Amino acid sequence: MRSRCARCLRARCLCALLPGAPLAHQVELVILQHPLEQHEVKGTARLLALALARCELRVGETFNPSPNPEGRTEALLYPGAASTVPPGVAPERLRLYVLDGTWRKSRLLLHRNPWLAALPRVNLAAAAPSAYTVRKAQAAHQLSTLEACAAALQQLEGLDPAPLLQLQAGLVAELQRCVKSA
Repeated sequence: MRSRCARCLRARCLCALLPGAPLAHQVELVILQHPLEQHEVKGTARLLALALARCELRVGETFNPSPNPEGRTEALLYPGAASTVPPGVAPERLRLYVLDGTWRKSRLLLHRNPWLAALPRVNLAAAAPSAYTVRKAQAAHQLSTLEACAAALQQLEGLDPAPLLQLQAGLVAELQRCVKSA
């Protein structure tokens, strides 16, 4: 078995692609990752968690809600009916849960965690089509976890998505280099 970087968990370390310091943002992100995605070469969740200051990555199939002593408004970033987050919630008062996995795995996570399905939803306003060319998407609205979170942070608090999208572009370039050299 190949050794992995202890920080990014990649066989080929990608830590140099990360910003010098985690990016500051207001919305708290909690990424719930399906276990089969944890060491997926094309996965973006781990890099995203390392790139953002207020981002927690949890791996599993069933989860308990995060403790919420500050009474944050909790929501789920997931397509569905119109967004249902109450208007006027300040970004610093929002905790956003994000499911990481294929669409099939994300539906499984939603099914196994009924408390998530009960949360208000955040839908992305007309996000740009995915630039994550190393994974096949069946529809234009299907984004990588990194792209979806970048779009959500831009929509909810005006965060510039460029540093996160540059991180993903670096990952795509590295994956393409590996394919060419194989």
